[in-house]
Amino acid sequence: RHESDTGSPEFQVAGMTERISYLTKHLKEHPKDFSTRRGLVALVNKRRRLLNYLFREDIDRYQTIVSSMGIRHKAPGRVQSREDKYGRFPPQKVRKGGR
Repeated sequence: RHESDTGSPEFQVAGMTERISYLTKHLKEHPKDFSTRRGLVALVNKRRRLLNYLFREDIDRYQTIVSSMGIRHKAPGRVQSREDKYGRFPPQKVRKGGR
């Protein structure tokens, strides 16, 4: 992007990846540091949401950032309907409340 770029998803993902690698190294030395572990999990989840956004908006930019940073990320799938998810099972006994 450009020199003063700080808000693009690529820049944010790169910064988070640096912090994630630092915190991972820290936790290898200090395995009982649970507050840092909690922060690491939150950071990984934030990066995952940002990568999901990038995947929805521009797949080429998503593939570029994932391959260049070496990030393992499973792209979000389609949300299945109730029929798609459970249609292969036999129908259950009908309850009084519905459904």
